[in-house]
Amino acid sequence: MAVYGLTGGIGAGKSTVCRMLQALGITVLAGDDLGRQVVEPGTPGLAALVAAFGTEVLESSGALDRRKLGALVFGNRAKRRQLEDIMHPLVKSYSQARFAELTAAGVPIIIYESALLFETQRHHEMRGTILVTASEAQRIARVQQRDHTSVDAVRARMQAQLDDTTKRQLATYILENTGDLAALQRHVQTVVTTLRQAVTSQA
Repeated sequence: MAVYGLTGGIGAGKSTVCRMLQALGITVLAGDDLGRQVVEPGTPGLAALVAAFGTEVLESSGALDRRKLGALVFGNRAKRRQLEDIMHPLVKSYSQARFAELTAAGVPIIIYESALLFETQRHHEMRGTILVTASEAQRIARVQQRDHTSVDAVRARMQAQLDDTTKRQLATYILENTGDLAALQRHVQTVVTTLRQAVTSQA
């Protein structure tokens, strides 16, 4: 099973890299997407969230209101840990099932994208990891432009994540997203070529 993890701090450019990977024919599974799927209406995951946080985290339709849930756990370490204790095992189990399905279907390389890949220790499951990184100033500017938020708010979100120095030590491949899109595309192409060669040689 050739599953590689992809991660990076807020504003590093993970979403852009994922789109480039998909354009090159690489299958990408986003942790956030899987996280939404495990708490869809009628799932045990949604039932667990309601049991833990109450029906106020639901929309009138019965679906999860992610904004309300986020507001409930924001700034509350105990509630955030409670949420993580529910969500991380669900996403792990579901993603592993998807890895197995795709591998059985003949998909040669799977990229699993997660902002918390290292924090949740999921990198130990992967054949290798890819870190998307950029300077702090670039990351702050990108998030400010995207989310129309303050510098302090961006810094607070950055500080809640593992620092880039540690991530660099854990990563197998590093994509420096410090230039233009053409430069990033070349870096992504190089990594894809390397991964395909590695999978072919180990087949």
